[in-house]
This record gives sequence, structure tokens and C-alpha cells, in this order.
Amino acid sequence: MEEQQENLLKQLEAEGRQIAKYRKLMLDLTHSGKMIDCSKMLRICNKLNKHISSFDSINHQLVELEAVS
Repeated sequence: MEEQQENLLKQLEAEGRQIAKYRKLMLDLTHSGKMIDCSKMLRICNKLNKHISSFDSINHQLVELEAVS
């Protein structure tokens, strides 16, 4: 079970890095001073939402696994 927790933590960390990456892209796009490309912003937001959802799901699995331990 400890190995499963470790794997979930690694996945959680990877999703956190992806979230940070897409948040930075979004902030760079909004703070560039240029006109915002809406289709590009939509793609970034969709990817960000996907990784946030994955992060939440993995976190929920980890909480359930720790509750069983």
C-alpha cells in the first residue's frame, strides 16, 4: 500500500507541474500587452482544467488510501 501511495504522490506532483506550466502560459498571454488570441486562451484553459481535474481525482484517491491505512 505504501508503494501505491508513493505512486499517487508522484502523479500528484506531475499534475501540479502541469498546472503550474499552463497557469504560467495563461499569465504570460494575459500580461503580454498584446491582443489575446481567444482560441489559444481556450486551449490553455481546457488543458489547465483537465490537469486540475486529474489532480483532484488523484488527491481524492490518496485521501481514501490514507484513510484505509
